[in-house]
Amino acid sequence: MSLIVDRGTLNIRICDRRRAWLACLLAALCFPAAARGQRSQMPTAATDATVKWDAVTVFHEMDASSEQTSTLKKGSSVYVDLRIDQGGRIWCGVRPSRQTSRIGFVDCKSLERIADLPPPATSPLGVLTSEASRAAAEIPLVRPATPTANGYAAMKTQVVKEGVIDSGYIATLEAQAASGNSSAVTRAALAHLAAGEFELSQHKPDEAIEHFQAMEPFAGRQRDLVLASLDGQVYGLLMKSEFSPALELIEKARRLSPQSAKLAALSGWTHYRLDQMDAAIADLQTAQRIRPDTKVAGLLEKAERDKEAENDFKEGESQHFVLRYHGGASRQLASEVIYTLEEQFQSLQAELRYTPAEPIAVILYTREAFRDVTHVPDWAGALNDGRIRVPVQGMEKVSPPLAISLKHELTHSFLFQKTQGRCPSWLHEGIAQWMTGRRTGESAAQLVAMFESGKGKSLRTLEGPWLKFSSSESWFAYGWSLAAVESIEGSSGADGLDRLLNAERTESSGEAALLEALRTNYSSLDDATVEYLHRTYLQ
Repeated sequence: MSLIVDRGTLNIRICDRRRAWLACLLAALCFPAAARGQRSQMPTAATDATVKWDAVTVFHEMDASSEQTSTLKKGSSVYVDLRIDQGGRIWCGVRPSRQTSRIGFVDCKSLERIADLPPPATSPLGVLTSEASRAAAEIPLVRPATPTANGYAAMKTQVVKEGVIDSGYIATLEAQAASGNSSAVTRAALAHLAAGEFELSQHKPDEAIEHFQAMEPFAGRQRDLVLASLDGQVYGLLMKSEFSPALELIEKARRLSPQSAKLAALSGWTHYRLDQMDAAIADLQTAQRIRPDTKVAGLLEKAERDKEAENDFKEGESQHFVLRYHGGASRQLASEVIYTLEEQFQSLQAELRYTPAEPIAVILYTREAFRDVTHVPDWAGALNDGRIRVPVQGMEKVSPPLAISLKHELTHSFLFQKTQGRCPSWLHEGIAQWMTGRRTGESAAQLVAMFESGKGKSLRTLEGPWLKFSSSESWFAYGWSLAAVESIEGSSGADGLDRLLNAERTESSGEAALLEALRTNYSSLDDATVEYLHRTYLQ
């Protein structure tokens, strides 16, 4: 028998099973129960921890007489990147999260290690970085202002009354415009413009596009009104992720206003979403020459970074996908990826009751290139930011974990387009896991314990981006989101989820969507999730 003591944990290798009792006795003598419990709670390096004292001073050095940099409050989460026993006092180097810089050193006794989390049921999960928002569309550019001349402001008050479009009033103006009177024609155009803008604000792109198209005959040769009509149609199409027809209208608008930096930038962004990198870069550069803008500069940098990383990539395509893959990946792997995605597309099309309008770009990277291009946290194993990005280094065929990762990211593409960019992160990630067959299982007890102790976040706080989460925070976020989706499925079925997704597209907030679709709110859904986990996994 050999006895090895490492980092306060007694590891026992027993060659003779008949002597196992001796090892157990030795463990009890070396580390009494209380001491073992204390050591197991103290954080080690490369772990997440919470502050258990009321207030903890952070020192610049491992010296209580050094400069005090800050103070941590009880319950704060930190990442421990270093632990050193110095003269009988154990110091922990701490960071706000795994991805941030160290802020200093604290007494390790003031921290409590977050219990080791069970690994995900699948390979490392991906992450959607398009920020969940209640904006009309995920378009990172400012829209051109609608015309203010010719009585537009007054027209809005006549067309939209108490949140309802007065169709009769519009019909009256159209009848008056039939006379050919220029003022009457302009009023009819402005009425449809006001109605279209209102429908866009209500997240109803189809109805908005109808009004903007109806506006065209009345706009005549009034350049500002023609541009407003085209602009409205473009944004309606972009809300629906219909990039190709939107691009045609953008080009038409640019012929009317060739020196518009906003139109050039919008064209560049739309080309980027169509995976047309050369055209995207050219348009964004044009926009910057006309009028420099920080957001456009960021888009240009991203497009140039992608082009550089994918400069020598091979290409492939299918009915629903455009694939780029690095030279180290085999054609067989690329072919299997396309085949797998097409099968998954058909499955998701039926399950989510939606069909994406445009081909979806998929990029296969080496692991190093994936990290260099995406800058995602270590816990993220893939990325969907409008393009599905997956590291496949060393793979010769589509393994089960890779197939799961592909379906997870493809689900994000479906959800983003179905909800017009308005699906909250928790619902995105919960459904993406559900669709790959993942279930809460053995994680239920720890999820409930973390939520009830306040260490886990409520669904309300999981609406936005997760990229700054620590590994433990991301573990809970994924687990709690999946559990919430399981709870909804259990009580309302697939119809309940579909109603919720449709409501996310049209309602003013996540809370309003829950009320409209499921007659609940975030607090009640959290409670229902706890009850579901107890009933399903913990009895």
